[in-house]
Amino acid sequence: MNIIIFGATGKTGHELVTQSLEKGYKVTAVVRNPTKMTITHPHLTIEQGDLTNYTDVTTIVKAQPYDAVFSALGAKTPFQRDPILTKATKNIIQAAAENHIDKFIHVSFIGVRKESSTLGMLYKYIAPVVMKNLIADHREKEAVLASSGLNWIAVQPPILTSGTKTGNYIHEQHIDKGISSKKSYLVPTWLIL
Repeated sequence: MNIIIFGATGKTGHELVTQSLEKGYKVTAVVRNPTKMTITHPHLTIEQGDLTNYTDVTTIVKAQPYDAVFSALGAKTPFQRDPILTKATKNIIQAAAENHIDKFIHVSFIGVRKESSTLGMLYKYIAPVVMKNLIADHREKEAVLASSGLNWIAVQPPILTSGTKTGNYIHEQHIDKGISSKKSYLVPTWLIL
């Protein structure tokens, strides 16, 4: 499996790179600043690019045949909108489509779903206010994906943790209050691919 990961130096992107390499995948990590990529591995290629520049994105994407694109792009702060993320997502989607990579995995947030309010006070009252900009950015990126024609999936964890991997992960299409509210999870890459 040969995959490309955008947003590879963030916490989620870093974990995606790590777990993908553990599975034996070839990984291209696209970063703004290569000095922030602390992982080295024979199957890891690090590419520097400006994701708001379509030429940078498509040059990197067409450099080799990829089986899937991962986007772990995240805002620097949840307190203000970050339109650069939507522009970057559009560029990545266009480059993926033009280079015939139809599998696109986007890491989002469960708060984008209307039914997330069934998960309790945090998602009903606090997240919609405190994280309204982050939620709006993710909704906008998912709308772009939905109209892309690609084979895509949005992974919408309720919270991402940085603890030890448990091997106990949940993945479901609909919110199940009895399950989802009791666990936080990051779906491993091999469950998606």
